[in-house]
Amino acid sequence: MKALIATLVALVFAGFASANVSVSGTGKVTYVPDLVHVSVGVSSDGKTANEAWQKNEEIVRKLFDVLKTFGIDAKDMKTTGLNITPRYVHHKDQEPELVGYTAAYDLNVTVRKLGEAGRVLDALVENGANRHMSLAFSHSDIEKMMDEARAKAAADARKKADLYVTAAGASLGQVLSISEGQAYVPQSLPYERLAKGDAGLPIAAGTQDLTASVTVVYAINHAPRS
Repeated sequence: MKALIATLVALVFAGFASANVSVSGTGKVTYVPDLVHVSVGVSSDGKTANEAWQKNEEIVRKLFDVLKTFGIDAKDMKTTGLNITPRYVHHKDQEPELVGYTAAYDLNVTVRKLGEAGRVLDALVENGANRHMSLAFSHSDIEKMMDEARAKAAADARKKADLYVTAAGASLGQVLSISEGQAYVPQSLPYERLAKGDAGLPIAAGTQDLTASVTVVYAINHAPRS
C-alpha cells in the first residue's frame, strides 16, 4: 500500500512539472562612426633590460609628441600594454643562451576627427611604431547603442517564444533564465590592409553594425490565453 501511495504521489507531482521553452534572439543597430580607435605598439631590443627599456622609451616619447601636434587630448591616449621579456637562442643539446631583452609598449588613441585617422596612423608608424598597428571605427555613444541592440535581442527572443508556444496550443509564462551571448563589434583593421606606405591614407568609415544575442528560457502555461 505504501508503495502504491508513493507511486501515485510521484505521478501527481509529475503532472504539475513545469514545461519550458528556450529561445535565442538577436538584435542589430547600424550607426555612422564619429571616432576611430588607433592602436599602435613599439618594441625594442637591447643587450640588457635597461638598454631595451631606454630605446623603447625614446620612441614612445616621440609618439606622444606626434599626437600633440594633432591636438589629441591626453584623456584620449591609453597605455594598453607594457612589458619586457628576455630573448634566448636555443642550441642543440645545450641550455638556452640569454642574448638580450625586448621591451614592448602598446598604445590606444581615440581620434575624434575621422578625417585625420589615416594621417595619425601614418605619422605614428613613420616615427617608430612597429607592431600591432590597426584602427577600429566606433561611436561616442557606443554603450547606449549596445543597450539598444540588447533590447532588440530580448524582444526578438520573446517574439519567437510566443510564436512557438501559441502555435503549440499553450501560452507563454514567466522568464526562468536569461543568458547573454557574445556581442559583436566591428573588427580592427590591420595597418597592412590599409595601403601601408600611403601618406595620409584616406579612411572611409561608411556604416557599422553592432549586434547582441540573448538566450531566454520561458515557462509554458498549459492553458492557452483567452
